Amino acid sequence: MRPTRPCRLRRAIVALTFCLPVLATQAAPPLRVAQLETLRYPLLEVDANGKVSGGLLKSLGDRIAEKLGTSAEHSIWSRRRTESAVLAGEADIACYLSPIWSDEARDGLWTIPVLPQIERVVAVHGRHLPSQVPQDFKGLRVAIMLGYHYRSIQGLFDAREAQPVEDTRVDNLFRLVLTDRADVLITSDAEIEGQFRQFPSQRERFDVSKEAFTTVDTQCLVSPKSPWSLAQINVALKNLAASGEIGRLAARYGLSMR
Repeated sequence: MRPTRPCRLRRAIVALTFCLPVLATQAAPPLRVAQLETLRYPLLEVDANGKVSGGLLKSLGDRIAEKLGTSAEHSIWSRRRTESAVLAGEADIACYLSPIWSDEARDGLWTIPVLPQIERVVAVHGRHLPSQVPQDFKGLRVAIMLGYHYRSIQGLFDAREAQPVEDTRVDNLFRLVLTDRADVLITSDAEIEGQFRQFPSQRERFDVSKEAFTTVDTQCLVSPKSPWSLAQINVALKNLAASGEIGRLAARYGLSMR
């Protein structure tokens, strides 16, 4: 005796119900993006609850995730913990990094170049700005971010012919120079613009070198334990670059690709 239509329909519904949990487990995992807590506008914005709310790197992470067919989950990490978190699989990816800055990350985990970081020297208006020549920094107190290294002047620091003054926040670097606890500071175009956006009156109080002190093509570090492979991330980035979207994102936040 053949089952009636209502019976067949009930069986189909029951079968679909049992399949739903299986289908859910096959959904693409989120792209877990580690963001550096030291970054701020235009690179990163964090709301009052400490969650990533905007900025160029959030937009970039969101677009990479969309290219992968998933969504991005952003989390904040200290500068010292970011790379180890990615390597340990606590995050899938972290951008605006470089292998030349890394003491931990291995070869084969870095994407193609994504965004350039251009750093400049900043001093109080009217004070001499040292050039790229290392000897120009001799005798100076140089405010830099904690954990950052500059090969061209590290020899001066090692020989105590120049003094690094380290801090964990960009606004404190500017404060060190304003209060004469440092002679100059070194930071990126993005951080300079973020400072002047937050404190517009300071734009007239500081001189910024026209000559770049360093230029580094930053990359993304991909976790070897991520469900997303380096090849997949690179394909997403190449598509975003080829379409001009990375350049448009940079321009939206007031930055140049060169």
